[in-house]
Amino acid sequence: MSGRGWRAADWGPLGWAETLLKGAGVIVGAGALVAAGVAGLPDGAGGARLAQVVMLGVLSMGLVAGIADRIVQREAVSMAFILLMNAGHWSMTVALAGSAGVGEALLAFAALMLAGDLVKLAFIARTGFRVRDLPRRTLVGLTAAYATGYAVLIVIELV
Repeated sequence: MSGRGWRAADWGPLGWAETLLKGAGVIVGAGALVAAGVAGLPDGAGGARLAQVVMLGVLSMGLVAGIADRIVQREAVSMAFILLMNAGHWSMTVALAGSAGVGEALLAFAALMLAGDLVKLAFIARTGFRVRDLPRRTLVGLTAAYATGYAVLIVIELV
């Protein structure tokens, strides 16, 4: 990377496919918050839904840490994307914590994010993508952990 300015990387078809899938998930998360707000957020979370809120909260906290990483990378597309991902995740978390009526939205959100992470794993494998000097297995492990988290949200919702 030359200089300290911001740049835009060439993400290729798999990178953009991940972005589109997760971008759709962000829209679902924001929509769930709007719908829950209209419904008045009356319920509060307990039982299985509380487990989902905690899981989604952990995933969301990881994305907050991702903001600092994107600042170091200075790549404009990934910076914009991590901000949108944070908004979508925190929107879904708040909606889920406050309203029992967001189960279908949670399924759509988690399925889109899971699909996006599966595409990301293919992207990493096919392109040899790296984040600075981070070992590739760490990047694969983090992505797999997120994919597992989304799968757990789906399983809890369906059981």
